[in-house]
Amino acid sequence: MPTDTFAPDAEWFSAVAPEGIPTRTSTVISGPGGSGKPLIGFAIVDAWLAAGGEVVFLLTNSDAEFVYETMELLYDTDRETIDEGVSFVSFDPEMEPSVEAIETTADGVIRGNLLAADVWKETIELALEQTTDSGPGTLLFGTALNLLLFSDTYRESILDAFVETAGREDVTTLFTVSSSAYEDQIGRVEDAADTVLLTDMDEGTLRLRGERSESVPLETEFVDVPFTADELDHVREVAESSRDDLIPTIKSL
Repeated sequence: MPTDTFAPDAEWFSAVAPEGIPTRTSTVISGPGGSGKPLIGFAIVDAWLAAGGEVVFLLTNSDAEFVYETMELLYDTDRETIDEGVSFVSFDPEMEPSVEAIETTADGVIRGNLLAADVWKETIELALEQTTDSGPGTLLFGTALNLLLFSDTYRESILDAFVETAGREDVTTLFTVSSSAYEDQIGRVEDAADTVLLTDMDEGTLRLRGERSESVPLETEFVDVPFTADELDHVREVAESSRDDLIPTIKSL
């Protein structure tokens, strides 16, 4: 049975995944910290929205404003396009880690303490209920999942939730994970994914290659990705700042 795929209109991406990524299954982008993984994800998000699809964006290490700013910086995406096509789930480690504490803000952002596996699952379900499965369907996009593993209390249960989510077949899942922290544990998410892509940095140049896929052909040699130094620095600065702020709080829980 042929696999449905989605291919961003970018030469560098086609050089790595000629048929695109498989839909209604999971793709993981993995690589060292600071190697530009979210930028690869944003390229897919932008193309997904342009094709009429919808995105559930898990804000694990940033806020919605970062998404607006970055999408505008990279692709001139206006706020109206994002507001129409994106539902946000925001991680707040200071909230009570219970389903009862989940809240939806006035601007539609679903907030919860995603460290708790049941909160992770419920917030995703609430966000998916807001989507209509238009265009290529719904893309569930989450970055920096490793951050949630810094909690000794919740590590194993939230890791199980990651793996379960990666195994879903009713939504296209795209996760970015770091190979610099909890590599063995996060490897379980990679193992559960249909497709794994790897990033690297070589003298300030972001590179991407395919690692493996059960559904689509991949190029396993690195391909240069033409993001500028300013664009790479923008994402890196936000990631480093949020990591420094979040990790002490997560470790205490």
